[in-house]
Amino acid sequence: MEAVEYKGLWWLPSNNDRKVAGILYHIPGEEIRLELIGTFNPEGTNSIMAIFNAKNEDVILGQDSDGRDITIFDSSCSISYKGKAEFATSIYKARVLAVGMHLESLDDNRFIKAAVKIPELSYWLYPATVKQIHLDGEKGKSLYVKMDQQPNEEREEAKTQISGGYSVALCRNATYHSGEFSFKPTFEQYTSLTIERKKNASLKQFYEKAVDFERFMSLATFREVGFSELTLFSKDYFFTVGRQVHYSPVFVDTVFHQKPCPKRIEKHLFIFDYEQIKDRYQEAIKQWFRKDDKFLAIRAHFLDSIDYHGPFSYINFLVVIQAVEGYGRRYLRQEIAAYRKTLPQNRNSRPLLEILQTIFKHFSDVKMIDQNTDLEAIVQTRNYHSHLLPQKSQKTVEAFDLYDLTDELRKVLLCCVLSYLGLTNREIDDLTRQSHNSLFQK
Repeated sequence: MEAVEYKGLWWLPSNNDRKVAGILYHIPGEEIRLELIGTFNPEGTNSIMAIFNAKNEDVILGQDSDGRDITIFDSSCSISYKGKAEFATSIYKARVLAVGMHLESLDDNRFIKAAVKIPELSYWLYPATVKQIHLDGEKGKSLYVKMDQQPNEEREEAKTQISGGYSVALCRNATYHSGEFSFKPTFEQYTSLTIERKKNASLKQFYEKAVDFERFMSLATFREVGFSELTLFSKDYFFTVGRQVHYSPVFVDTVFHQKPCPKRIEKHLFIFDYEQIKDRYQEAIKQWFRKDDKFLAIRAHFLDSIDYHGPFSYINFLVVIQAVEGYGRRYLRQEIAAYRKTLPQNRNSRPLLEILQTIFKHFSDVKMIDQNTDLEAIVQTRNYHSHLLPQKSQKTVEAFDLYDLTDELRKVLLCCVLSYLGLTNREIDDLTRQSHNSLFQK
């Protein structure tokens, strides 16, 4: 990402009269750094005492040389003062940036809509807005490029009402840039996510919804997905062209957000795309956005297991087995209880083994699940690493065997998540057999 500079005046909401000149340096997703010539403290501007009066700020407002309103949040401050200079230099490193609007806080309810650009989404649902047509003219071949300008309702796909009064929709987009003197025109088409709410919501709330959908895309594509752009819109900021009202964009960035995955996008490795679950999509996305505290930890463990970070270790195994065990305890209690009734009454209770036996049986008609998986090895390995037992048991596995065992459990965990979203075992089986992801290859 290229760095952007905003030269302007900056001030605190509590003191609008004291504006300090400075430059905001922004590297998307990496750094938000404001450097001021002077300080916000009028008493310490020309004194070495300014170094000791450095103060972090929740909100800093500014306006750049192009007249754009800017807000930065959660800034830590450092001040340098060199003896030969007659002024101090203030440096603020912020966590959140909003370009296009002044806000009082991250909880300021001012927005009605968000547009989220996710690189994988265009592959997941092809935008199909730009067409290239070759024509045979009288003096040779010519090229005609068409960009469909459809109304919003026609460009949107699968608009769905979710919890909290929000709606989410997949939106096909196309942009045209003429280039200098129209010599090098460029077209771009992409699919984005649109989040809307009739009542105003905050930057933080829209950000959370964007992250939730981003995580859904991680499930669908089986890769770590991060959105590349988040744009908000407010009823308070708009302009008109003729009779049409256009809301001015407010661009948002953070330094703590998951960056877009650098790996090349390979659609054939997706678990599913939009067309494959088109009939199930709206119910699945409603379920994904439900406020179900029991599911959130299971979902987080699954997403963490998609890619192994650094060298594989037993921690990767523990993340997966804990999520599988949790799913069984929380969502298959009746099936587990029924299974236990079939066991001899004088046997020793082994909860984890019983949960695994129930879950493997529950997904017995999903062909990627190996019903010959050594469940005893899973139990003994989990107990050894989780409880830090002094000695390994006979079936405790490690190295390549542990890696293979973890992959088998990841398949089971994927089935659990897809089942939670409402897919039947047959649908799960169809999706995993159609994917070319190496996880599903025998």
